[in-house]
Amino acid sequence: MQKVLLAATALTMALVTSGCVIVVADEGDAKMMRGNSTRTADGYVVLDRDGDYTRLAGDVKLRGRNGGDLSLVAGDVDIDDLDIGGDASIVGGDINFSGRVGREASITGGEINFSAEVGDELNLAGGEIEFSGRVHGEASMAAGEMVLAGWFGDSLHAEADEIRFTGEARGPVKLVAADELRNSRRNNQRGLIEIDGTLAGGGEICAISVAFAEGSRVGSGVTVWAESAPSVASGAQVSGLDYRPRNGRDCDDLIDD
Repeated sequence: MQKVLLAATALTMALVTSGCVIVVADEGDAKMMRGNSTRTADGYVVLDRDGDYTRLAGDVKLRGRNGGDLSLVAGDVDIDDLDIGGDASIVGGDINFSGRVGREASITGGEINFSAEVGDELNLAGGEIEFSGRVHGEASMAAGEMVLAGWFGDSLHAEADEIRFTGEARGPVKLVAADELRNSRRNNQRGLIEIDGTLAGGGEICAISVAFAEGSRVGSGVTVWAESAPSVASGAQVSGLDYRPRNGRDCDDLIDD
């Protein structure tokens, strides 16, 4: 997966800006295709295939079924209810992704809206992330701003300037906002983590400020590092919270990777 992303990143500028399109099929793929890819009236390519699908292109719009791995380097990517049997690797601009990934997914883009189900690990990196999917393996996310409204079956590690969590995490979490505490960040909304969902597996939170909204369901074993004690709204169910003053220190010095 990492090799695919490194190669994709190196080719992105040359291929995407030129509008070049390359489709690479695996050996014997023509025999495994149930039918040719077809383009619908609204511009989507509908896949129905058992092999891998690799594309270096401009904007990409996909639907259907791909039994192998999916690898894309593109401009904007719109994946609508696509069933992927293997891994998914995407480098692009704005990315909308719904459907299912059988194994691992690794996605890098600008604005990412992800509502798919992932059978194994998930890695997302972008300017803004909105997540409303389901991930059964470990999840790692990094962005400027993110909203996490989905379901996490294993550990979750998320870093951003602002995080709003409204989903459900069954495993341990590491949520970090404003890793380095600069003076310019002390008097604005950067560095805020708001919890309005379920943290069932404990974990660590490091931010400038932390708020538990009325929809919070937080079990024991959660440690909060912040510049001030977290606020807890009426109706929030928060038990065994361990607050520790951050005192201007960087989160990297407080939370072990």
